[in-house]
Amino acid sequence: MARNRPVRRLLVGSLTYRWSAGHRHKRYQDEEGRPRCDGCREILSLRQEGAPGRLFIVFHEGPGRIVNDGMFHDGGVLRTSDRAYLNLHRPGVVRALLDAALADGHDFASAGTAEINGWDLIDGALERLPPSDRPARRDV
Repeated sequence: MARNRPVRRLLVGSLTYRWSAGHRHKRYQDEEGRPRCDGCREILSLRQEGAPGRLFIVFHEGPGRIVNDGMFHDGGVLRTSDRAYLNLHRPGVVRALLDAALADGHDFASAGTAEINGWDLIDGALERLPPSDRPARRDV
C-alpha cells in the first residue's frame, strides 16, 4: 500500500530538489491466485529541478532493520544493531541522505530512475547531520 505524500522543496545552494517520503509494500499473488502483500519499505524520492534523473533511496525491512510496520512511526528507519535511526520526513535528514548519495557518485543528469539501498547510506547521512539535528538512538 502506498500513501500519497506532498512533494516538498529542498534548496541546496543554487539547486532546487523536490522530494517526498512514503511507505510501500510489495504486492504479489500466492500459488492460488490470491492477492498478498509483503516486503515493507520506506522510500525517499528525490529529483533535481531541470535534470532528467530521479533517485529512490529505499530502506527495505529485514533482520536488524526496522521500517514502519504499524508498530513504528511512518518515515522512521532503525538499524537495531546500534540503534542508528533516521526520520525520512525531516528536511535535514533528506539533505544528509542526498549529500551521501551525491558523495557516492549519484548524478541527476542521467535520465531515468536510480535506486539506492538506503541502509548503505545511513552512516554517511548520520555523519553529515549537524549535532543539533542528530537523533538520539531509539529504544525499540
